[in-house]
Amino acid sequence: MTKIKKIAIIATHSFGYIDFIVDRLNSIDSVDLTYVNIDSIAFSYKNFYSRINNFFSKFFLLGNLKDKNRTNYINNIVKNKGSFDQILIIRPDKLEKDLLIYLRENAVEMTCYLFDGIENYPEQQNTLQFFDTIYSYDKNDVKKYNFQFLTNYIYDNEIKNITPRQTVFHISSYDKRFPMLQNLATNFELKNISYLFIVRKDSGHFNSKINLIKNYLSIQEVKNHIAESTILVDIQKNNQQGLSFRIFEALGYNKKIITNNEDIVRYDFYNVNNIWVITEDNLEIPQSFFETKYKPIDASVLRKYMLANWIETVFKVK
Repeated sequence: MTKIKKIAIIATHSFGYIDFIVDRLNSIDSVDLTYVNIDSIAFSYKNFYSRINNFFSKFFLLGNLKDKNRTNYINNIVKNKGSFDQILIIRPDKLEKDLLIYLRENAVEMTCYLFDGIENYPEQQNTLQFFDTIYSYDKNDVKKYNFQFLTNYIYDNEIKNITPRQTVFHISSYDKRFPMLQNLATNFELKNISYLFIVRKDSGHFNSKINLIKNYLSIQEVKNHIAESTILVDIQKNNQQGLSFRIFEALGYNKKIITNNEDIVRYDFYNVNNIWVITEDNLEIPQSFFETKYKPIDASVLRKYMLANWIETVFKVK
């Protein structure tokens, strides 16, 4: 009889990428999974005075009612479920120290996966001591903190084969990458290359080159735009050295990609026919890159980056 492994995942929504891990684990008979989406934990102030009290409590570093509510919610789940063979936490900086201690006491193995670089969420450094294993996709963090290197994953590889609406597609949030994106858009316009650039920004004026939106798009909406394009654009943040999910969407959906991630040439799936590396000072892309077809990657190479392999690496189940 196969031993059932009790696993808990405690994570932020992370644009829905976690849902694919959850679905996969739920399909494995030997896994008893408990999933807590931190962002979905309900919270509301009892009245106006509790809101004021919370403001002063945070100001004087006495705690946050929303954080305490999250702690109580997760504590109750663990009390009802009992101890776990393994707990995976994504964004541990979202959890109070007392909660991390309690989870550590109720897990045979505590695991963390960092979707983002430490520099983007420096509070995560204060949580590292609670984990047996910390995985990171960022090579700089792996070297600096002695983490285990693990890339993101191909979460989907089926997409409609439809007539493209534009050649190039990009989506991201507004930050320091925006000027480079504008310059790239200008470059495409000069070469009559059709593109759709979408940037989520809380507020801002009209931009003739880039479609500014206020709300995040769902993974399915992003997938629809990818299906309507032949090439994706990935602009990496300056303080990161890891492959974003855009790279794995390109691999899964057989799309070419333009990226400023110079480290990508060191990966075994790199092919100059499919991947073109740009820099802030050199945005030139040969016309042949837009005219040649995508060259499929060997299945044995892609298999290493599939979700199934990621899950087997992290949870030792398949």
